[in-house]
Amino acid sequence: MRVSRHLLVMGILILGLTLGTTCKKKNQPPGAPSIPSGPVSGRKGDSLRFSTVAEDPDGDSVAVRFDWGDSTMSDWSALVPNGDSVAMTHAWQNLGTFSIRAQARDTKETASVWSGEHQLTVSSFFATFGWLGNDCGYSVQQTSDGGYIITGHTDAQGTGNWDVWLVRTDADGNKVWDNTFGGTGWDEGYSVQPTSDGGYIVVGYTDRGTGDYDVWLIKTDSSGNEVWDKTFGAEGTDRGYSVQQTTDGGYIVAGYNGSYGAGGACVWLIKTDASGNEVWDKTFGGTRSDEGYSVQQTTDGGYIVAGWTMSYGMGDHDVWLVKTDASGDKVWDKTFGGTGDDEGFSVQQTSDGGYIIAGATNSYGAGDYDVWLVKTDSSGNKVWDRTFGGPFDDEGHSVQQTTDGGYMVVGRGAVSDGTGEDVWLIKTDASGNKVWDRSFGGTDYDEGWSGQQTSDGGYIITGRYASMALDYEVWLIKTDAEGN
Repeated sequence: MRVSRHLLVMGILILGLTLGTTCKKKNQPPGAPSIPSGPVSGRKGDSLRFSTVAEDPDGDSVAVRFDWGDSTMSDWSALVPNGDSVAMTHAWQNLGTFSIRAQARDTKETASVWSGEHQLTVSSFFATFGWLGNDCGYSVQQTSDGGYIITGHTDAQGTGNWDVWLVRTDADGNKVWDNTFGGTGWDEGYSVQPTSDGGYIVVGYTDRGTGDYDVWLIKTDSSGNEVWDKTFGAEGTDRGYSVQQTTDGGYIVAGYNGSYGAGGACVWLIKTDASGNEVWDKTFGGTRSDEGYSVQQTTDGGYIVAGWTMSYGMGDHDVWLVKTDASGDKVWDKTFGGTGDDEGFSVQQTSDGGYIIAGATNSYGAGDYDVWLVKTDSSGNKVWDRTFGGPFDDEGHSVQQTTDGGYMVVGRGAVSDGTGEDVWLIKTDASGNKVWDRSFGGTDYDEGWSGQQTSDGGYIITGRYASMALDYEVWLIKTDAEGN
């Protein structure tokens, strides 16, 4: 009996200890929060919102924090009831793909493991350059390091009324350096290209030459410092609109010449050596005015030039496409247009050996002027054309074939009531049918002048932004592959 009572006492003690242990159960950490939900793409500098849900097995309230994937982390949120959603916003200051994750902790500050990752791609931005003046970007190119080079004009900086402005940015659109070129008068840069030595070539015009205006060709080093400059022209008005480095290391320039030729002005093609010395020049035109806006060296070593002509064609102005050989002698030319005014601003040789032209037409389409896209074969014969626009003025200023075989066009589009203009980006398929379009702008007159598909599949655009009445800034817009 005594042994039995002893065993009973021991059993009660053991049961008591067990119950005591159960009552003092160890706190359990929250489970990993859900993978953060939110946008998968965004623009640099925008505040983007993400949310997650965390649950605690003990039913405790929880706090949450986010790791934004850019070497920054949020503070812990306030405690919320178990299972409630927590949302926070963050702005990314660089482009790239970021892995966003979340972590929870309970009232006893016991932390969970990290959640799975949400991928966000920040591939777009817009930046402006200039202040309290009339500044505009006419040409932009991506550089080998992923940044951008822009040329245009500024009257907010420099020494003259307008000066050529060269702006270099990094891949995120932050200005690395800028330089101005010009005297006390009027100078503009219309086209810029990176050169094989790491520098840049710029063409435009200056009024410090021998005529009213002269073509101005400026070569810089990689920091935008002038290496040399050359002017071309005589007593009339001459301008350079497009430049490209050629396969021999020299340069080809297209523009117009008001000093020579039979008419008021003529298309002017200038070939230089690597030091900017003229090798040859050619003029094309008739008894009226003709201008060349875009030139590219073709795969056969010759050149293709697009612009407009009043000397030939059907209307007051017609799109003019001129093909030359390597010596600048005309091989063929074609005009496109109706009885109205039609102009070509940009041309590129396409992968099939033909050509794509962007410009404006008021012979066709729905408005006073519409964006006009013309595709030709290798002999300049029209394969198809497309118009884009509404009842007011719209223009296409730049065109490029995209990696999918379609085309991107940059220009300006009138707002719905015709009281302003926006930068207009149009993406088409290989047949010129619109896939999507995007507009960028405020309540005033904004314009897009140059665009290019970037190495990440998105697009870069430059033009001008109306920051306030009568004041314009250079505008640099980077979009993702869908134009957002």
